[in-house]
Amino acid sequence: MRRTARSLLLCLLGATLGGCATTGGGHRAPGMVEVSADPGREWKERIDSADAARLAALPARWASALAAARPRFAAALAREGALLDPTRALSHPALPPGAYRCRLVALGASGYRSAPPGFCQVGDEGTSQSFARLTGTERPSGWLFPDGDTRLVFLGAYATGKARAPVYGATPGRSVPGLVERIAPFRWRLTLLPAGQASGLTVYDITPVPAEQQRPAGD
Repeated sequence: MRRTARSLLLCLLGATLGGCATTGGGHRAPGMVEVSADPGREWKERIDSADAARLAALPARWASALAAARPRFAAALAREGALLDPTRALSHPALPPGAYRCRLVALGASGYRSAPPGFCQVGDEGTSQSFARLTGTERPSGWLFPDGDTRLVFLGAYATGKARAPVYGATPGRSVPGLVERIAPFRWRLTLLPAGQASGLTVYDITPVPAEQQRPAGD
């Protein structure tokens, strides 16, 4: 994918991800790690045990979140289609580097909420990919790790206000694990599992920025 036409987004990306690429505290920048024959080894070496348990329990969390929201929001859930189908995961989940629109959907005990789309950016860091939400009050930012044929594991943290996102695992309550899955041609979802929300999910509906809003590479 070509670079985004919005230079502001690229500036925000650099500021947002600056806190993620570090070698301190045992959390090395993914681009500095040798490629492993085990596609899940990279994230398994970094993930907190509580976050690993949340990822393992994701199917149950999907079921609880949908059951909690369905009584009042059945029609809205149905309109979301593949986005809220927990079994929907196509092969080749990697996102091409570039600019994306990302729409937040919150799901769980409080019901269902859909926010207007903002901007996200996927960066190519050699053997690894970075992901950052560039707009909004809570902006997840981190790294994407291959894990089989149908998903990527996201390990990151939330940036709030004008501050950069901390390194994954460095600030209690700010780190968040998640999964990226491809759910349709040119459409992905990032499912986040924030701590302290036993049945809640945050889902980002991710689609590429339209071609007419992109600049040729090198501009």
